[in-house]
Amino acid sequence: MQCSICHKSDRPMYCSHCMSSSPRLLLKLKIDLLVLRETNSHLKSRVEDILEYGLSQIAGKELESKSANVEGDILGRRLQKLDSLILRKKNNRVRYRISQLNNRIYEKKCKVKDLHSELQLPSKIALNEEKLKSTRENQELTISEGRQQLMQIRKVLLRSQLSKIRSLVEWFVIRKRESYEFPYTLAFQPIISLRNVYKLPSSVVWGSISTMSRYLKLFAEILFFTLPHGELVAPYAPELELEMSAKTTGENSNDENTIVDHLTKIFINIVQISRHLNLISKDPIDLAWMLDQNDLDTLFYNMTMRLETKSKPVFYHWTYPQILSIVSEALQLSSVYATSPVSRQTLTGTKTSNNDRWYVVR
Repeated sequence: MQCSICHKSDRPMYCSHCMSSSPRLLLKLKIDLLVLRETNSHLKSRVEDILEYGLSQIAGKELESKSANVEGDILGRRLQKLDSLILRKKNNRVRYRISQLNNRIYEKKCKVKDLHSELQLPSKIALNEEKLKSTRENQELTISEGRQQLMQIRKVLLRSQLSKIRSLVEWFVIRKRESYEFPYTLAFQPIISLRNVYKLPSSVVWGSISTMSRYLKLFAEILFFTLPHGELVAPYAPELELEMSAKTTGENSNDENTIVDHLTKIFINIVQISRHLNLISKDPIDLAWMLDQNDLDTLFYNMTMRLETKSKPVFYHWTYPQILSIVSEALQLSSVYATSPVSRQTLTGTKTSNNDRWYVVR
C-alpha cells in the first residue's frame, strides 16, 4: 500500500487468494503450526508417562513396559522425598500434641497427689476453725473470770456501801417516833412534812432542810450518784429569828418561795436516789399521787431505810415548774396559807414565844 502524497510503501497488502495459496505467506505458518501441535501432543504423552511411572514407583506398582525411564525415576524419588517430608511434619505435629497431653496428665497427677496429701493432713479450714474455737474459748474464759471478779468486787462494794449507809443512819440518828404530825426525826430534828411545815418555826424548817440536804449529799457520794441539785444552803440558825422578825410581809413571801424551791429540790433528789436504788419505778410516775399518798418525810425515811414506795405510772415526764406547783399545792401557799395570817405568821416564824421553839427530840 502506497501513500498518495509521497508514494512510498508503508506495509504490504495481500489479497485473500494470495494469502491462502502462496507458499511464502500463510502456508508455511500453517505447516509450522501443525508441527508444533504434533510436538505438544508428543510432549504431553511423554509427561504423562513420566508422571505415571513416578506415581507407580511411589505406590509400589510395576508397569508392563520395562523400558528405562530416567525422568520417571527422578520424579519418583522426589515425590517420595516430598511424601516423607509431609509424613515427618505430620508426625512432628502429632508428637508435639502427645507431649502436651503428657504434660497435662502429669500436672493432673501432681494435683491429685497434692489433694490426697491434703486429705490425709488436717485442712487449713479445720486448723482455722480450731484456732478460732480455742480463741473463742479463751475469750469466754477471760470474760467469765472478769465477770466473776466483777461480781466479787460488786459484792464487796455493796457490802461496803451498806455498811456506810448504816453508819450514816446511825450518825444522823434517823428515828421513827410515835407522833402523828412529825413521825420521823433526823439528827434530833423533825423531818419536815409538807402538810405540817407551817406548824414549825422557820429556824427549825431551815435546820431540817439543811440537815436533809447534807444527808442526801453524803448518801449520793456513797452510792457514786450525781444529784440533780447539790447541797442547799440555809440561813444561819441563831440569827434567823432576828432576821425574820425584822422582815416585812413581802420579804416573808420571798422566804416562803425560797422554802418551796428548796423543798422541791429535796423532793427531786429523793425521787432520783430512790429510782437509783430501784425503790421507785424508773418509768414516768404520777408524782402528785405519790406525794399525796406519802408525804416528804415518809419518802425520805423510806429512802434511808431502803423501803419500796408504791407509784402510779403515767405517760408523760414532769418538768421542774410542774413539780414546784405540786409542792406549792401541798404547802397550800397559794390558797389556805395566803388567807390565814395566823398560819403565815407561824410559817414565817414571827411568833417568838418559847412555845414555838423546838429542842432536842428523843
